[in-house]
Amino acid sequence: MTKQMRTLDLETEFKRLEELIENSESFFLAGHLNPDGDTIGSMLAMASVLKRLGKKTRLFSQDPVPENLRFLPNVKTIHSRLPAGKFDAAILLECSTPERGGSLDPVLRRCAKVVNIDHHKTSEFYGDINIVEPHSSSTAEIVYRLFYNMNVNISRREASCLYTGIVTDTGRFHFPATSPRTLEVASRLLETGFKFSRVNDLLYATRAGEALKLLGRALQSMEIKVGGKLAVITLKALDFKELGARSEHSENVINFGLMPPGVKAAVMFREEEGRVSVTFRSRGYLDVSLVAKVFGGGGHRNASGCRIKGALPAAQEKVLSVLKRLLAV
Repeated sequence: MTKQMRTLDLETEFKRLEELIENSESFFLAGHLNPDGDTIGSMLAMASVLKRLGKKTRLFSQDPVPENLRFLPNVKTIHSRLPAGKFDAAILLECSTPERGGSLDPVLRRCAKVVNIDHHKTSEFYGDINIVEPHSSSTAEIVYRLFYNMNVNISRREASCLYTGIVTDTGRFHFPATSPRTLEVASRLLETGFKFSRVNDLLYATRAGEALKLLGRALQSMEIKVGGKLAVITLKALDFKELGARSEHSENVINFGLMPPGVKAAVMFREEEGRVSVTFRSRGYLDVSLVAKVFGGGGHRNASGCRIKGALPAAQEKVLSVLKRLLAV
């Protein structure tokens, strides 16, 4: 399939979603497990616009919204219980598979249509409408494009949500997925007049004490392997218990793994009950999504993740074996 055909198909999907929104009354919105700024910001902005269009919405996140995102407008409208009743459409944001959003099947069976909006190249085309754009920096950037196509005048509150999605998923415009279009979208959002410096302060200059202590524990655990090319960070369940920390407090810890000179990839193992959460980061053309995919995960070339059932030592042995082969190429 040529690039032109892919672009045409994507524009067709945008048009189909616009028609679905126009002709529907009720929407179920959900994001992925362990939600981040992109999935929460996109969900809140989408819900706000739908409400202004006179639509009914129900927002769902199986895992709690992280503390550092609870400043976002209308964040309390996100529920952790699946709703009853039928919906004209479900919109899943940044969920490469329906399972990425948790136990959604009971609700999805009661939705006439399912919409998949995602920017991960590993996303499966499971929706009746699939707006998947791997070249976008974030799902929030895609949602902005939808609003632009619909001639929606974005409010300050909606702009703050979309900006949060973009700035967090680009690592403050640091990651390779940042494009001229990304910066243009961010610029247009700033033109609405929302207090972007306050958003940046809450996201990057404010951190819970538990998160800071956990970062220290993570850095103490860091090991440099494969001739200096790989940084390995390990957070055990005991670390969280001793520090009174939660999984959300480990957000962005993995990025410190890429800081040592010469490191090409970083992996963080987070021990959970009955499983291990694994997060990958890399530089340049080293594609760690290939490793994540081996274990049923996915994501981007330079930022991916997966979850592995079982004990921490076994998970580490399996993942490191694959990572070492990738780094040996």
